[in-house]
Amino acid sequence: MKFIRRIAWIAVGFTYFLVALGGTVRTTDSGLSCPDWPLCYGQAYAAIDYHTFLEQFHRYVAAIVSILVITLAISALLWARKERHVLVPALIAPVLLVIQIVLGGLTVLWKLPPNIITAHLGTALAIFAMIITIAVMAAKPAPAREHPAKTRKFARLAVTNALLVYGLMLSGSYVVGSGASLACTGWPLCTAPQWAIQYHLADINVFHRLTATFVGLVLIWTLISAWRRRNVAPAQAWVALAAAILFIAQSIVGGLIVLLNKPGFVAGLHLALATAVWGSLVILAALAANQLRAAPQEQSIDTMEEAQNSAPKKEVGPVRQTISNYVDLMKPHVTVLLLGTTAAAMAIADRGLPSPGLLFATLLGGALAAGSANCINCYIDRDIDQIMGRTQRRSLPSGKVQPTQALIFGIVLGVGAFVILTAFVNLLSAALACSAILFYVFVYTLGLKRTSAQNIVIGGAAGAVPVLVGWAAVTNNLSLPAIWLFAIIFYWTPPHFWALSLLIQKDYEKARIPMLPVVMGEG
Repeated sequence: MKFIRRIAWIAVGFTYFLVALGGTVRTTDSGLSCPDWPLCYGQAYAAIDYHTFLEQFHRYVAAIVSILVITLAISALLWARKERHVLVPALIAPVLLVIQIVLGGLTVLWKLPPNIITAHLGTALAIFAMIITIAVMAAKPAPAREHPAKTRKFARLAVTNALLVYGLMLSGSYVVGSGASLACTGWPLCTAPQWAIQYHLADINVFHRLTATFVGLVLIWTLISAWRRRNVAPAQAWVALAAAILFIAQSIVGGLIVLLNKPGFVAGLHLALATAVWGSLVILAALAANQLRAAPQEQSIDTMEEAQNSAPKKEVGPVRQTISNYVDLMKPHVTVLLLGTTAAAMAIADRGLPSPGLLFATLLGGALAAGSANCINCYIDRDIDQIMGRTQRRSLPSGKVQPTQALIFGIVLGVGAFVILTAFVNLLSAALACSAILFYVFVYTLGLKRTSAQNIVIGGAAGAVPVLVGWAAVTNNLSLPAIWLFAIIFYWTPPHFWALSLLIQKDYEKARIPMLPVVMGEG
């Protein structure tokens, strides 16, 4: 494990340098200095000028990172096969690497399309996160000094903050790709010229700034929470402080991009600092997760995990059965309904049938997004699923799939949905799909389902988002008809689900889920 940890930290350094270098290539307009791929002018080395050298250097660093990622995967298979917290990210990283290589080639061959560039950055950041996770989780955790519930709560906050920064960085990439970097000539307030208003570029820029403000507030909350725990987790407190300082620095540099009229080196520094914030928050989340490995078992451990820990390992079934178990986690009977509303919204927006390619890409991305939300929901609700008769035969309660595998599968589906929608549809549809995943997981499943009788009223909004995804896929905007479609699905959801909950009311009572028929009765 010591060897794996050392290789992982070396890979962290090279990957960070690669992302920062890629930002410099983009901001200095060096991306097309080599018109072919993977060679440059048909040669392994053709440093004609500064821009060509920069692009080639970027490719060579990418090759080094690729070797390190493959080395980590092989090392994990050889020496850490039983350490799932190391093995899983080590195996995910090469998959992301293949996607990244394909996107990198398309970026050059398709002449820098903004959506592909954004997906390219998003995949690079995901690889960076996987490598950081390996480096942190390969270390032996320190003895637990607080209740596991508190550690778990902080870990969720750190993960949420990291995902928000991830989204912020992708929105920043879209700002650059859409030409909206200088749509606001003032900072921090926006003074927009007429051309920026006319083409809605100022709106894109302002949205990025507002998102940054929100993420900054969440980061302050994370820092306060970490600092209160500094006696039991000092490393996490200092990492959170570093993330906050880096965030302030990158915000200032972001202002300088506007005030100095976007010099290339400043824009590159902006991305480098933002990547450091992302890396810091991933380290923070990984440290908290590693702390949970050393945490004492809670007295109120749920019966399902108890049974899984004591039961002997089941033999791996046929491939077909394994696929069926994972498809079951995606709740295909629910996903099909969501895809139906997506396709209907696309037809309404297009006033006819959209192109087959667009329809296929949108429905594929939508299916992965819905499957991701449902899969993570199954992971979170695995304790109550074992209690309710309707859900006892699902893959997790029946022990057909391990909880960690289900969670990883759900996250991979979400990343896949974002990459497909961004690359082949548009960023707006990808952002809407991912927002639905986050809303369903954090607001409904973790926040409302077990605490409020209004859970399905508010949480049902996630099920209405697919019509927005379909509309945005065709028009790349959200107009009033899309909002009306959203409202129709939103208002239809509660009575539909309450009718279902009347049929299984006793199950909800047994699981202590405060559905409205349970709280108010059938009347």
